[in-house]
Amino acid sequence: MSRYDLADREGDYPSWDGPPRQCLVVCSHPRSGSTLLGEVIHAAGSWGTPLEYFHRGFRPTLAARWQAPTLPEYVRALHRWRTDPTGRMSIKLFWPDLVELAHEADPAAFPELLAREADATPPQVYLDLAGLLETVLPEPTFVHLVRRDRVRQAVSSLIAVQTGRFRVLPGTAEAPRSEPVYDRGRIENLIGWSNWCHEHWLRFFSVTGRQPCVVTYEQFDRDYEGTGRRLLAHLGCGQGVVAPPRLRRQGDATSESFVLRFLRERAEAQAARPG
Repeated sequence: MSRYDLADREGDYPSWDGPPRQCLVVCSHPRSGSTLLGEVIHAAGSWGTPLEYFHRGFRPTLAARWQAPTLPEYVRALHRWRTDPTGRMSIKLFWPDLVELAHEADPAAFPELLAREADATPPQVYLDLAGLLETVLPEPTFVHLVRRDRVRQAVSSLIAVQTGRFRVLPGTAEAPRSEPVYDRGRIENLIGWSNWCHEHWLRFFSVTGRQPCVVTYEQFDRDYEGTGRRLLAHLGCGQGVVAPPRLRRQGDATSESFVLRFLRERAEAQAARPG
């Protein structure tokens, strides 16, 4: 994964003693605008820096730098270096990250989570997951970030994985690992995967009674400043000043051509079905 300055040593806060007083959990899925949202929260101050701290793209590097190879050591280091001076900490969490965290914390208590549909998962599992989450992230406030357009989300994910470009910041113009190649089957799988993960988040919120602040990618894309202000006001961030975006838009003619081709092929396949 390409370097990201907010994950570097310079992004650590002064050492904090003990667990944070309060945590912000941004529950989302890849290619939903979570990095852009995280940058708004970070720049506003008082809530720390939301990153995917339990995602395999970030954790190994952070664990090595913090000399925290085990889960308990890593959680202590995360609290120590990523809690801001107000005592708050933020994190971005994808559903598979929570599943992997649960398996690592107690494999016997959370069997076969990746094999279950949301409606086939016992309510107690979500309650147990919430309890585990609160031991790692005390006093959580939740934001649910959703991208409604699953096709464009899947195409964005396909291209990001193929090229190795997950974000583009000023001064980080890296050559793509490879050129993107259209793959209808992978796009369909990515749409299904996104739907599956979001169904679990919705069920988690319903069963546990958590009331997240819901933000959509489409709102953020259409009204960056207004959506950012509303979120910061919800979080009690001072005057809610939204920093100008640093990230460069990655959608382009190639991604749009993939989207249009997929929609056309899907429509043709549906029209060809008997009955």
